[in-house]
Amino acid sequence: MLPAAAQMTPAQRRADFEQIAAAVAKQYAPYAWKIQAFGYDALQLKPWLARLEKVRDDLEYYELCMEYVASLRDLHSGYFLQSDFTAELPFFVDLYDGKALIEAVDRSRLPASQYPIEPGDELISVDGVTPEEWIRYVSRLQSFANERATRRWAIEQIAYRQQSVLPRAHQIGETAEVVVRRSPMGPDRVFRVPWIKTGKPLERIGPVPDPVTGKAEGARMAEQAEPEERPAAERSIPALRRLPRAKRLRGFGRVTPVFALPDGFVTRVGRGSSDQIYSGWFEASGYRIGYLRLPQFPSSSFSRSLMLRQVESEVLWHRANTDGLIVDVMRNPGGDQCLTNEILRRLIPYPFRTTGDEIRPTLEIVGWFRQDVEDARNSGADWLTLFMLEAFLRDVETAYAEFRGITGPLPVCGLFLDLEPWRAADGTVLAYDKPLIVLVDDFSTSAADSFPAVLQDAGRALVAGMPTAGGGGLSLESPLGFYAEASVALSCSLGTRAREYRHPGLPPTAYLENAGVRPDVELDIMTRQNLVENGRPFVSQLVSIAVDYLRRQGASGRGLRAGE
Repeated sequence: MLPAAAQMTPAQRRADFEQIAAAVAKQYAPYAWKIQAFGYDALQLKPWLARLEKVRDDLEYYELCMEYVASLRDLHSGYFLQSDFTAELPFFVDLYDGKALIEAVDRSRLPASQYPIEPGDELISVDGVTPEEWIRYVSRLQSFANERATRRWAIEQIAYRQQSVLPRAHQIGETAEVVVRRSPMGPDRVFRVPWIKTGKPLERIGPVPDPVTGKAEGARMAEQAEPEERPAAERSIPALRRLPRAKRLRGFGRVTPVFALPDGFVTRVGRGSSDQIYSGWFEASGYRIGYLRLPQFPSSSFSRSLMLRQVESEVLWHRANTDGLIVDVMRNPGGDQCLTNEILRRLIPYPFRTTGDEIRPTLEIVGWFRQDVEDARNSGADWLTLFMLEAFLRDVETAYAEFRGITGPLPVCGLFLDLEPWRAADGTVLAYDKPLIVLVDDFSTSAADSFPAVLQDAGRALVAGMPTAGGGGLSLESPLGFYAEASVALSCSLGTRAREYRHPGLPPTAYLENAGVRPDVELDIMTRQNLVENGRPFVSQLVSIAVDYLRRQGASGRGLRAGE
């Protein structure tokens, strides 16, 4: 008999849940690190299976699966539904001074005459749910690698709900009751704000029989069913450090910065539709200071090539015309590690070591490395290339043969972790060679974790801002759970720095996972004053930090002046 409510059966849910745990056992590279860092063993399933027995419907089952993967505290890992349903409210919200504040309003949908909601107003509740209640709920289902980023990741979704990561996103009315406090001491005001809905929600999984022994009708049906096809995996480990889905963070991956640049700032690049970066300069205390924003590290070949050409042009200009350079990777979602390495070569004027990846190989990954060796042989590669690829293959095969083995740090791009600076054809170093400041925050993510880590390891830059997101590995996503028809992303590697660091609450480690990069100088834009003043207090502090750093570095203050 098929279940009347058209849900998965308890046996089907358990079979699928155990597949997720098996994938963690087989594929998940940071498994041992999570035990060392947090004392958490994801393969101790007894409490999870006890909760699984009490699940009442498919949506509750999905929430349990999401909570299990989120318990890894890994921004590259997640459990995703096949749903295109989205509901959003036309305003942005984030945490400033620890409070949920409105940071932008779409006036085309919420005219000020009807909705006098302003940036800086405090969000008190949505449909009776307070921000703290919402954060507790979402943080169980989705997790970044540190608490602050997880909380900010969660709160924005109170106004932006995707069912792919929030199974009950569709359980809302046509409008939301939004309670807003106009000032810290002002009265609360209530607004009815229409939800903007797209897509069709997933409410249950279509029923199928449980496979059984014998020749019961259900078994005959199972025998006659067509096998489910699974998409072929990619042929090589991507150099892409991917971001989790479902984030509408203001300025995330955008070319323009999220703060007002200093008075007198001269923009060189960033206003054109094809611009991949934002670049310019300003003067302060007798210094000409450059600014270069890297909004992301795109993976498409066209965007990657275009961005690198623009970076090269601006690096050469800043080298000739500025006394120091601020490189901004705040709210950078990461992306291609190969492009990251190439940009680093243009900013570090001496040999340096980039981040490597300790890989937890599966048989499929071993096959990719074997194919690399075979392709090199067939194409007549030089002896050094073949030697290095064969060495990588031996490392991967050795790790695969061991109990949950993991490789040593391997380059995900090229053949070497030790890289040379960008040079002209005659060997002249062209990389930027003046004082450098790199600006980071808790959404400098993935490859944007790696970028400041390399600069800090090389002693090349002063790191300013807030600790980065702490996502250091490569992630692979695949369908998982034949009954639930969902997918799971898991980190298959651990990004590793050139040296070990101490971080609060963690053992000493060279891993980026959970640790991220701690700034040399802490500077936080997430205050109400910065919100209502468009980041001017933040920029004032940044300029003071930059000037002080240039003085300590002995900068001459002789950058070319306007008109020279």
